[in-house]
Amino acid sequence: MPVSRFGFAGAALLALTAPQASAQAPPPDEFYKGKTLQMLIGFQAGTGYDTYARTLARHIGKHLPGNPTVVPSNMTGAGGLVAANHIYNVAPKDGTVIGIFNRSTILDPLFGAPEAKFDALKYLWIGSMGPEVSVCISWAKSPFKTWQDLFDQEFIAAATSFSADTGVYPTVFNTVLGTKMKVITGYRGGPEMSLAIEKGEAHGRCGWSWTAVKSTKPEWLTNKSIHVLMQAGLEKSPDLPDVPLVLDIAKTERQRMILTLAFAPQAIAWPFVGPPGLPAERQQMLRQAFDAALRDPELLAEAKKLSLDIDPMSGGEVEKIVAGLYQTPADVVAEVRGIMRPVQK
Repeated sequence: MPVSRFGFAGAALLALTAPQASAQAPPPDEFYKGKTLQMLIGFQAGTGYDTYARTLARHIGKHLPGNPTVVPSNMTGAGGLVAANHIYNVAPKDGTVIGIFNRSTILDPLFGAPEAKFDALKYLWIGSMGPEVSVCISWAKSPFKTWQDLFDQEFIAAATSFSADTGVYPTVFNTVLGTKMKVITGYRGGPEMSLAIEKGEAHGRCGWSWTAVKSTKPEWLTNKSIHVLMQAGLEKSPDLPDVPLVLDIAKTERQRMILTLAFAPQAIAWPFVGPPGLPAERQQMLRQAFDAALRDPELLAEAKKLSLDIDPMSGGEVEKIVAGLYQTPADVVAEVRGIMRPVQK
């Protein structure tokens, strides 16, 4: 997938040097034999991240030499940050632990977030299962029918935390565009937020991956239970040609620059990583197995049944995008940081 399609104008796309393999490492074809590959998922069961990860987990093992057993497990907390820190700092650096966390978490070190105990440029980026847009949805019985309504009255948005997409995105919309969203945090994950919306505790939710809407709440679409108000990302979803993209709502070029950085992680929506320092041959094995799994007819057939959009990016492509984000001009980073990661008083 060409990186240029996402419009990173002027960004330096850097390739990182892979660590050298240890001389004592087992032969590549023997390392995974009889072993378990743990796949950490930084979110609650039933979320889009969980669905994507478990789909991959059912197929990637057969594409690794030695065919290890792949065991997915949920490590929730702080919008995926707990899992991100664990993979980087605690997980064994031998290729037996990989994982997925919130795509926006990759911006935390760029913004100087002290709770982010990792260097995004040093992960092994294994690949992404595709780009994405996130949407703002409202319950059909609420007063919010179109995106213009978000400027006229207070919209109660359900969120897991202020650092997760469900909390960050409404904050960005309020600050940059002038919407009137009140974020209510504390929900443990997607299922709880959905229940709150159905019960009328919240008008809706923002920062929700469109693919996750389709895969986890298809009945809401079939029954027209919700309105899709707008979409956030670098490109529109083909499914939503008439729903405005947030970049098109922006009124100035500066607003577009801010929104582009804020939503650039959508380009690598379902990112899988390994810890830094993996032996070079194991890095190659994991990346090759990921690429092969995403071409596997059985995985693709399963994804179709689950309404998962698959448009994979290689680990090298993801690595270049992440590196490009870290070349963003400092003044733009500072402004976006002030919006997305404000200093708590």
